[in-house]
Parts: sequence; structure tokens; C-alpha cells
Amino acid sequence: MVIAESILPPRFLSLLTQIIITTNLFWFQEQTVSASLPLGTSSSEIKSSKETEVLVALSLCITCNILELLSLFVGYTIFSHGTGMFSTGCHVAGSITLAFVLLESLSVRALWYAFALTCVLPGLAELTTVIVIARIQG
Repeated sequence: MVIAESILPPRFLSLLTQIIITTNLFWFQEQTVSASLPLGTSSSEIKSSKETEVLVALSLCITCNILELLSLFVGYTIFSHGTGMFSTGCHVAGSITLAFVLLESLSVRALWYAFALTCVLPGLAELTTVIVIARIQG
């Protein structure tokens, strides 16, 4: 029982780490856009579409993470240990993946995969837990 109760600090820190790395990706999104363009491409139309794609992916990632953080602060999922363990694992993996996207200048496709696996899945788990808890209380 002690291990299950001590999941809150790592969950908070892993979520915050992923938010910070995603914010850094906002600052260095030009590298991700450049890595996504085919060699020798000089078209500004293709570049602007890739910039929009990176901006949308990063915005959705930040939105999912902040909604999960707000849910954690409100207290709905503090005592849901299964959701906490799953969320912590996903956010640690997401932080590592996004660090690779940032440091290795990977393409937008890698960013979308990281978003789907490490932001949407814990966000859906959080949403499901909040709905179940609201139904139990209501």
C-alpha cells in the first residue's frame, strides 16, 4: 500500500517534465520543420504547412497535459493508483521521446506518434477515471 500511495509525486513531476520539454519544442520548432521537409525543398507553401502541423501537434500535447494537470489538482484522480501508475509511465516515456525529438531534430511524424501514445492515452485514462468517479459520487 505504501508504494501505491507514493505515486503522486512522480506523477506530478513526470507530467511537469513533459510540459517543460513540449514548451522547449515550441521554441525550437524550426528544427522539427526542417527535418520534416524533403531535401532540396524551397517551397514556402510546404514549409508553412509543416509549421502549422508542428504547431497543432505541440498545442494539442500541451492542452492534454494541462487538462490532466488540472484534473490532478482538483483531486479527482489523486487516489486512483492504477491511473496514476499508467499516467506516470506514459509521461516518463513521453518526456524521453520528446527529448529525442528535440535533440535529434526528428520529423513531425515522430512528434505525432509521441503525442498519440504519451498524451492522448493518459488523457483518455484520466477522462475515464473522472467520469467513473463523478458517476459514483453523483
